[in-house]
Amino acid sequence: MRGRGSIFDGLSADDGFQARMKALVDRGRALARGYVRRSERRVKVRAASAEHGAYARPVNVKLLYHDRARGAFPNSVAVLANYLAKDGPLFDRDRPGIDKGEVAAAWSDDRRVFHVIVSPNDGHRIDDMVAYGREIMTAWERRVGELEWVAAVERKPDMAHPGGNRHLHVMIRGVQDERDLYFEREVVTHWFRHDAVEVTTRTLGWMDERERQAYERQLVEMQRLREERGREAGRDGLDELGGREL
Repeated sequence: MRGRGSIFDGLSADDGFQARMKALVDRGRALARGYVRRSERRVKVRAASAEHGAYARPVNVKLLYHDRARGAFPNSVAVLANYLAKDGPLFDRDRPGIDKGEVAAAWSDDRRVFHVIVSPNDGHRIDDMVAYGREIMTAWERRVGELEWVAAVERKPDMAHPGGNRHLHVMIRGVQDERDLYFEREVVTHWFRHDAVEVTTRTLGWMDERERQAYERQLVEMQRLREERGREAGRDGLDELGGREL
């Protein structure tokens, strides 16, 4: 049986054409591998997440990433920074009032940027959302190492809170220790959510029985509304920002 041939089989070797073409293709492949697989800091946490129990404060954590090697727009950082800053200035671990242009200028050449949405069910009851956000980021950094990030607080109505509920938007720079940063899925599904629930429960205290039952009724009602309305397009109005969910 004849083996699988090279793409150069049958080409003329006259004037070194075959050799030049092969060298050109090999160089292209090497460049592609160098861009897509360059030195990368992949953050993993292998242990399973601990359970908090039925009376812990519920929090939803969603992580989206924009990767220029996978088709993200070159201006993703600027678009995200504009969205986060629409209701007020950004903050980080130490500074309030960070200018969005400063972030866009510093991060715009990075391969990746992460967008994390932290939505505590009782966000309307948290008095200091900035301190709350910093505490969550400190907990995350204890697991994955120091991150470069900025965040903002947003208040929007949702199915459970028609009058509005507060949540956090966090941009995390896709570089750590001078290498491209990437989070494994279990980091988000287990530990980021675990830490957010822990911080929220410490901030507001455990739910009592009345609150727990009210939350269960809320879940049932939200499911009913989803079935009536169908799954709404987009991600809470964030579809124009793009990004892939991890």
